[in-house]
Amino acid sequence: MNPIAIYTGDFTIYWSGIIIALGIAVCLCMTLALYPMSGRSNAAVWVMFPFALFFSVVLSRTIYWYCHIEQYASIRDALLNYSTGSFCIPGVILGTWLGALVPRLLKLTDSAGRLLDAASPGMALCIALIRVSALFNNSCRSHIIITDKVFQRLPVAVPFTDSAGNVNYRFATFSVEFLLMILVAVLLIVFYCDHRDDRLRGGNKGGNVARRFLLYYGAVEIIMDSTRYDSHLYHFTFFKDLNRFASFISIAQVFAAVTILCVLIHYMRVSIKARGWKWYHIALLLVYLASLLGVGYFGEYKVQRTGLYARCYIIQSVSLLVMAWVACMMYRTCKAKKKRRAAADEA
Repeated sequence: MNPIAIYTGDFTIYWSGIIIALGIAVCLCMTLALYPMSGRSNAAVWVMFPFALFFSVVLSRTIYWYCHIEQYASIRDALLNYSTGSFCIPGVILGTWLGALVPRLLKLTDSAGRLLDAASPGMALCIALIRVSALFNNSCRSHIIITDKVFQRLPVAVPFTDSAGNVNYRFATFSVEFLLMILVAVLLIVFYCDHRDDRLRGGNKGGNVARRFLLYYGAVEIIMDSTRYDSHLYHFTFFKDLNRFASFISIAQVFAAVTILCVLIHYMRVSIKARGWKWYHIALLLVYLASLLGVGYFGEYKVQRTGLYARCYIIQSVSLLVMAWVACMMYRTCKAKKKRRAAADEA
């Protein structure tokens, strides 16, 4: 397909850019639809949106520059020249979080967490469309070659031409992640409708849907980014000897792993504070450590060293599901007793 949608003189608009813009619009519309469900004004959403967009662009480009310093003369060039290069989605998530703090500081909302709750399903849809925009370029493909002709088509594989002109079929990371993020968006919409007013023991002002988004997104991103041939890797400039130890781990994977851990720690801290140490805290923690071993060693490390993709990614997928389950169980241990919806809405 021709990647260019509109071309006139020096002005060019690419199909990938149009799809990303649609993803941003979908995120905004979804947030505007969900946030008033608890009787809140959309003024906070309209204030959050431009700030979130600005912070997302700056942070996502800054992270990309950090991973690909050799492509730019300076960070200023990366932030002002958008004709080359790409961006990193962790910057988009951090930018949205910063954008939600602005209406909170202006007292347009009682909680940035509640605002992020409403934005989370739209964020999942936005990321899904960002990934599918790779259909019009060569990014977000895999190094894994698909040899079975049954699967040499979307959504599993796409044709790839190497430097010698040979055509083979590579695993379509962007397409599979698109489908997974659509599933995440559906799960988040259901969770938002049923649990947006859930309270944790000791008090809580939202943020549980946003944490569930980080949990699901992290699980998807860790395994999907592992399959990419163009992952954004660490680039240590002061301690260059560390680069050889981080050569197979991307920033997206580390960000996803840290967010999952932060969600688990948050719920564990709230649960222990409310209930004290219980046997199930230790049990869940041990299961989490076992799943971490499955993700890191038997999954990521082994797949890079052995190339046994099917076996390693099955182990990693199961481990990630267990990891997400542990965090969800920890969330259930710190939930307060249910109140009637009317009382919850008043609060």
